Amino acid sequence: MRVGIIYNPKKKNVEETIKSIREWSRREKVEIVDDPLESQYVLALGGDGTMLRAVRTVFKRRIPVMGINLGGLGFLTAFPSSKIKEALNDLKNLNFRIEERMLLEISYKKEKLHALNDCAINMGPQARTMELETKVDGEFLSRFTGDGLVVSTPTGSTAYSLAAGGPILFPMLDCIALTPISPHSLTARPIVLSPNAKLEIGLSGKTEEAIMMVDGQERRSIKKPQSIKIKKSGYRAKIIMPASVSYFDILKKKMNWGGR
Repeated sequence: MRVGIIYNPKKKNVEETIKSIREWSRREKVEIVDDPLESQYVLALGGDGTMLRAVRTVFKRRIPVMGINLGGLGFLTAFPSSKIKEALNDLKNLNFRIEERMLLEISYKKEKLHALNDCAINMGPQARTMELETKVDGEFLSRFTGDGLVVSTPTGSTAYSLAAGGPILFPMLDCIALTPISPHSLTARPIVLSPNAKLEIGLSGKTEEAIMMVDGQERRSIKKPQSIKIKKSGYRAKIIMPASVSYFDILKKKMNWGGR
């Protein structure tokens, strides 16, 4: 078994965690490779941001990623660092399930980016009102006036989209959610589209320039009259999840449903 590691060096316990992994690998005769692209499995040590970066690094190789949560909310990092020994043994014994999650393909100019969570268009630090024109399969949908738009996968529905008032979607679904951010119209509401929908988003009105963020990590400056095209990717992310823990277990725990 060949295992790669992608980690967030800013996390408090990361060095200690890596040391534990290397000790485990020597004991269990598991090879730790320097290049994650040459691995069979990848460990993402950190929070959801690290998990997103890990997935975008290896998804074209179809390498499964196991997220070890080193703090924070961690919807994607389903294995807590406090139980890392159990997680590593589950990996060695193949005692887990792999969920294949939909990705978005975002095209702008000649570049193509991929997102596990979302693509957000807003004004960045300027925080000014903007106007966006949206088409679905070439048909005009709406002009949204407000702080921007979030286009998300079901996996990303519990991230920025949820904070903007979007719906929670079961992550194994294939669909695309479009959520306005602080819209200026009460009739502007989130909409869930077919996975085959092809979105085109352009700047409208007096909005000449904006910021596009992919998974909160890849930033691009958007200028009129260029448009952003978004569709379901031909690739899928492979996420390692605990064999005995369901998505609803994670959702209830992270959202504190049933608590007071």
